[in-house]
Amino acid sequence: MKKFIYTILSCILVLSFTSCSNDNEPETSPSGEVSVTINISNQTPAKYENITFEAIIESQSDIDKVIWICQGKEIGTGMTITYHFTEEGEYPVTVKVVNSDKREGSASKSVTVSGTSLKYALNTFDSNKTWIMGHRGNTYQSNAPENSIKGIESCIALNGIVNVVEIDPRRTKDGIIILMHDETIDRTTTGKGKVKDLTLKEIQSYQLKLDDGTVTSEKVPTLYDALLSGKGKIYFDLDVKDVPVKEVYDIVKSAGMLEQVFFYTEDIDVVKTIINYTPSPIVYPQCIEASDIDVLASLDIKMAQLSLPKALDTNFPENLQQKGLLWTTNILDMKGYDYDTQMLQGNYTGIDKLLVKNVNMIQTDYPQVLASYLESKGRR
Repeated sequence: MKKFIYTILSCILVLSFTSCSNDNEPETSPSGEVSVTINISNQTPAKYENITFEAIIESQSDIDKVIWICQGKEIGTGMTITYHFTEEGEYPVTVKVVNSDKREGSASKSVTVSGTSLKYALNTFDSNKTWIMGHRGNTYQSNAPENSIKGIESCIALNGIVNVVEIDPRRTKDGIIILMHDETIDRTTTGKGKVKDLTLKEIQSYQLKLDDGTVTSEKVPTLYDALLSGKGKIYFDLDVKDVPVKEVYDIVKSAGMLEQVFFYTEDIDVVKTIINYTPSPIVYPQCIEASDIDVLASLDIKMAQLSLPKALDTNFPENLQQKGLLWTTNILDMKGYDYDTQMLQGNYTGIDKLLVKNVNMIQTDYPQVLASYLESKGRR
């Protein structure tokens, strides 16, 4: 990961006295007479992502001072602090402790910051703009297969045209979460069989294919590897396929990407469950019933998806906006609403209908085509 020259920080400092969950190794440089180590809730956060630093001290009863320092500046005091960075880069954070008889100890740990927190992006979203989601990592005239690392990299290479990549996690026979839309690997690979009946090794013995059947050198990626390929560069939307959402959540958390990923679901009960995970994920539900709108607003959901019929033929968009929610839709071909194909023919009447209702994100197979039109309308 590219390292940036250190920049002066502006920060938000919040003191708390609860310990944080931590999957990181201890810091590498404890020193002094008082033994101290550091736990960090996420050692590879995004900009504006709140992370928790916790000092672990053998005996806290006689501790007089606990001071946290970054780039020569004090950023907080106390056993636990919450902090966020506003610039990308690598930051060494040091904790210094002094006990009542003036014995001291210290430890340091580096934090690598890349990308921008999705929570922050949604909280500061310009409602007069429209994001683009690349369906299964597809780009117009791309030679990258769907749900592949090359597809993700192709979306990133468009330099901001694609804001979010939609991918499809599914579980193999040996319990590994991979990317695959269909129940079988028949359509998209050179192999055959159901994902649930094949091991990762078996699936990765085949090559991915393009829509026209062209065989590529790409292999089916694991969800973890796919996420890391876009970490700090693009956001993800996870359309989970027959996998317990907690398993997907744990993978995203282990990648340090809970604030760079949408968890898509059509089940309002799933929303109510996963919104209470700690740390909470960013849930991106489909709004199906009118009653869902009040429920989603009460759960502090930021963005919801509408089917095209709901987006165009009901007042759901207006009601979501009145509740402070952003709304999105999927324009991939469906009976009576073939807006994705129409774009290729220069017909943007369907897109215009969505813009009139102030759509905030559109999922498409042709992000470059859509982006050009949105830019001409002042929506990018």
